[in-house]
Amino acid sequence: MQFQIRVPNFLIGLIWAYLKFSTFVCPSFSGSRTSESYFKCGSTMQTDNNLISNFVEVMKILSAEVKKQGHGDFYINNPSPYVYGLAQCHEDLSSTDCELCFAATRTKIPGCLPAGSARLFLDGCFLRYDDYHFFEETIDPAYDTVNCSSPSGSLADESLHKQFEAKLAEVITSVIHQAKSNGGFAVAEGKKGAVSVYALAQCWATVSEDGCGQCLDKAGQELRNCSPSTDGRAMYTGCYMRYSVERFFDTEPESLETEEYSKMTIAISLGAISFTILSCFGCFLGYRRLSKKRDEQYCFPIENVSGLNFKYEVLEKATNYFDNSRKLGQGGAGSVFKGTLPDGRNVAVKRLFFNTQGWVDQFFNEVNLIRGTEHKNLVKLLGCSIEGPESLFVYEYLPNRSLDQILFAKNTSHILSWQQRFAIICGTAEGLAYLHGGSQTKIIHRDIKTSNILLDEKLTPKIADFGLARCVSSDRSHVSTAIAGTLGYIAPEYLVHGQLTEKTDVYGFGVLVIEIVSGRKNSVFSEWSASVLHTVWRHYKAKKITDSVDSELAGRFPEKEATNVLLIGLLCTQASWSLRPSMSQVVEMLNSKDYAIPSPNQPPFLNASMIAGDEYPSKNPAVGSSQRPFITALKKSSSIRTTTEPT
Repeated sequence: MQFQIRVPNFLIGLIWAYLKFSTFVCPSFSGSRTSESYFKCGSTMQTDNNLISNFVEVMKILSAEVKKQGHGDFYINNPSPYVYGLAQCHEDLSSTDCELCFAATRTKIPGCLPAGSARLFLDGCFLRYDDYHFFEETIDPAYDTVNCSSPSGSLADESLHKQFEAKLAEVITSVIHQAKSNGGFAVAEGKKGAVSVYALAQCWATVSEDGCGQCLDKAGQELRNCSPSTDGRAMYTGCYMRYSVERFFDTEPESLETEEYSKMTIAISLGAISFTILSCFGCFLGYRRLSKKRDEQYCFPIENVSGLNFKYEVLEKATNYFDNSRKLGQGGAGSVFKGTLPDGRNVAVKRLFFNTQGWVDQFFNEVNLIRGTEHKNLVKLLGCSIEGPESLFVYEYLPNRSLDQILFAKNTSHILSWQQRFAIICGTAEGLAYLHGGSQTKIIHRDIKTSNILLDEKLTPKIADFGLARCVSSDRSHVSTAIAGTLGYIAPEYLVHGQLTEKTDVYGFGVLVIEIVSGRKNSVFSEWSASVLHTVWRHYKAKKITDSVDSELAGRFPEKEATNVLLIGLLCTQASWSLRPSMSQVVEMLNSKDYAIPSPNQPPFLNASMIAGDEYPSKNPAVGSSQRPFITALKKSSSIRTTTEPT
């Protein structure tokens, strides 16, 4: 059962002031355990399309294991690439704090993708993934590290320094000895004069007893060298060790000196209560500020998002707890499940696994954009959930799923007829034209592709996934923004200069049109001769453009209409954005048989070697001289940030 409490602002202020005073007079024993201590991404990049899905599956299993027992290890080695994952909380954390700590690691570590490995130490837990079996590793000089506090955190007084150094060595020796005989975990504390030292040691559950001892001995040896720094962390492949002059753990140690224990008990309890209450109200105020910031950032205010809210438990039950038999598809952002609500309605529930700031921004962006638009060719958002461990979208259920699952499916029993393909192209064009000028503001989708076109029972197309969409004022020609989208569908001027206009969507639509007509997927990871755009352009120059039509249709299509549609696809993918038609013009071209379609110029032919900066073959007939300035600029582009393939 959940309760909503509305707290007056003046009362929040009074409680805030009181708790700040309380935490000042009562010593706090525990700092934030989700603070980042060490984060390292691997240098080897993976290109296999299965990396994201395997990574997500491993993280899902680890999440369940951590929730159940505080640690977990899991791997997937079929299909490739291999993904091995290990997660563990320090044993002093409560189950709730452990889940929060793991959630923080799962938020941060996807930032390393598509790297094949990463390891992340927070002050309360550890998460690592790699492409090989590493679970029993203990020491790795290439990654193992020790962080000592800055000079400002050192003991300047010489006498205190000597006391501290002696006590530090004693406490480290004690915590290592206890951990070796206590299953790999221990905390300890010691006091000498005005100096107090606290230490924690934790081995990973997959490490052997001998390996744990070896790792702790090495970590302790290095940590001793941190003196006179008042805080130090040793982050090793098989273990973690930390010391500090302030108490940071949540378990009562077997203290070396306990004469002050009874005096500290009350102060510790009061500090814990104050810290908890303060955290709750701090989160509340922080959420208020973040909500206000989001209101200012996006196109529509979000004060009514609560009207779209679904309870997480209702959606969890509707999908049979996200059972695999209910899964409709999976992509980089998460998975989509079929759900049945208590009133009998079928819905599609999109479950987002990543909760980084970027994904949170995309979540709220999609909520606001979709609820502010209404069109037969745009997917209908029924609601969302932001209360549970994952963010959820609830859409209308479209039984035919996404276009790519029909168009590119092998051995499919449903071959789209020409009439169906033409209707899908026309409907998508009308939906885009509405986004660009038919709603209250100009919306640029930025990720038009077959997997983002959903089909209802009548194969009516509906544009989906507005996480990357952006609004542009009608009086502005373009906006400059970080590059986002899917390679193969990104317009060249956006890829090179980051200039976003509605013509960016026109380019993606042109690629989509050619894919629908040809039945072939466009890819930058292909040879020149295999490029779909190149094939259509070659047939156009040879005056045999209808040879590009999908052979599965076996000639059952109107030649004039197919020719016009392919010409429109080439027009939309021209290298210069100024030569591309607007979407309203495209709709007119598609609906008017008398429209004189102009001759297209050569589209840009991209492949992976260009994006990587490799030299293109100087004698390659697919590359015209007009392409060379574009290719040169592309090579000079400092970075390309693209999305994965969300469903």
